[in-house]
Amino acid sequence: MKKYKLPLLSGLVGAGMILSAGVSQAQAIYTSGHGDLGVEYTPGEAEFVAHWHIGSGAVVDGVPLTEEQEFAPEALAAQLGTQAAVSSSAVASALGVSTGTMVFRTGNAAYPPNVGFGLEEVGSDSEWLDGSITLTLTGWTGPGSIAVSQTIANVGTFVWFSSDASKTQNSNAWDFGVGGHQHLDWWFSEAGNYSVTFTWTGTYIGGESPVAVSGSGAYEFQAVPEPGTWALLGVALLIGMAVYRRRVLPVS
Repeated sequence: MKKYKLPLLSGLVGAGMILSAGVSQAQAIYTSGHGDLGVEYTPGEAEFVAHWHIGSGAVVDGVPLTEEQEFAPEALAAQLGTQAAVSSSAVASALGVSTGTMVFRTGNAAYPPNVGFGLEEVGSDSEWLDGSITLTLTGWTGPGSIAVSQTIANVGTFVWFSSDASKTQNSNAWDFGVGGHQHLDWWFSEAGNYSVTFTWTGTYIGGESPVAVSGSGAYEFQAVPEPGTWALLGVALLIGMAVYRRRVLPVS
């Protein structure tokens, strides 16, 4: 059975962690650096083991990791705070917003954490039918819409996964080459906590007979306004409370 390292317990991650709701206290918070959603496979079994694979130097619970670590999907949440304007009409359509709308973005060094997908822990491509495994977005929850896109220079922007499957390239399914590693752009239309469930399916042909293999993992993302935004919201709240008190308290 796969064993995972326990989440780090030290470090503070700022106001975003304190103010975000619905996150388990035992859950590690991943805020920057390289990390992947992936699976591991043991030949002969019929199930993939889903996990987070977080790289050395990535920041988890406010502390840079000194070595690569793996976490069960439910043991870690990726927290993002950077917003960007949606410039692609395909992404805007998948999110249900207008181009130019400011939304939360992650997936590369400029929009941390640098979240990707990896299939390096399932063997060689010759051991799998067609040399690929199909990755499908099979579930999601959250306060807004989700889109995961890829921009190819001089070709265009393609939406592979979305809470609106009709706006994706292949109804939320993507054939991923075994041994591959890919970083895409993640978009979340509203602040809050999201859970996205991915399912991997493939046919292992490296044994005496083919084996149909599948496995799923539910990964959590927290779209949290940057500290400066929280400060402005806090000031607005205090002003609102002061105005309310002035209106409702009797005059002495």
